[in-house]
Amino acid sequence: MRTILTLGFLIIGITSFAQEFEFDIHNTSLSEYLKMEENLGSEQIPNIRNHVSFSGDAQPIKFRRKEKIISDLVVYYYFKEKDSTMSTVEYEWDESLLTLKANTNDQKSKKYQKALIRKFNELEKMITDIYGNPQSEGDLSDLKKANEKGGLKKNVKWFPNDSTEIEMYATVSNFYEKRGMVTTTPTHRIRLYVRNTKKEKKVTPELTEQRLDSLNEITKQFIASLKNENLAKSKSYISEMIIEQVTDEQLNALFSEIDFERELELVYSGIQMGMNGKAFAMLQYKYGDDQDSPPKEMIKVIYDDKNTIVGIQPLKMQN
Repeated sequence: MRTILTLGFLIIGITSFAQEFEFDIHNTSLSEYLKMEENLGSEQIPNIRNHVSFSGDAQPIKFRRKEKIISDLVVYYYFKEKDSTMSTVEYEWDESLLTLKANTNDQKSKKYQKALIRKFNELEKMITDIYGNPQSEGDLSDLKKANEKGGLKKNVKWFPNDSTEIEMYATVSNFYEKRGMVTTTPTHRIRLYVRNTKKEKKVTPELTEQRLDSLNEITKQFIASLKNENLAKSKSYISEMIIEQVTDEQLNALFSEIDFERELELVYSGIQMGMNGKAFAMLQYKYGDDQDSPPKEMIKVIYDDKNTIVGIQPLKMQN
């Protein structure tokens, strides 16, 4: 019983921002982004909170770039942990990211507000010159509204191709209000996101005949090392993921659960998905002289993608 479970290269035009931003996220590697920050003299800064990812992203690498008048720029580089493919680049001019202040009446001068709006307009023009007119909502032209509830807001989006999204928005507001437990505070920020929206092709895990034969042989060797009470040899078959947690006592307990005088027979193989979405190969054995259906006793062995054991479990049917 066996179950087997066009991208174009874009050249950035020469602008005053040419050495500060790179929007071609598909053709720019993490090392190239980091080299750009080095050339700019940026300061690498630590992550002050854990960034939770459900798509395989590693913790982002952050940099701080000095600015005049407005808040320093914080840059986040998000990338896939498995191969360092770029996921998202975030540029944020937001003082709260640096001071960690909350619920403060920290109003800004008109000079600051005008400089922030000017930065937004310059960025919008630069990206529009490259990718054309964006989808746009909101307006930053009437500075008087910065003192009103809601303030000034604008959001713009570009879609260079079917797997890239560039979004930028700004909030300019000096409005402060405290009503009971709800506080509205002055907010001055620009956020610019470059996102890789390419959907990864889902590959159905497969356990080939060749790999199955190899894993079956590894299982036999592992069982033989246990039978010979060679614990060092037994541990050599165990995955690095769990080897530090595996004790001699556990292996001895496993030894006591296996009848080495009876021959094991592979009766089932397939793919088992872990909680983290990773695929593991799973083999189940019964004793050859056990003619019951289902068998009274079985041994389940689970392998990682390096063909090392991440789990082994003797199973006994209750009467």
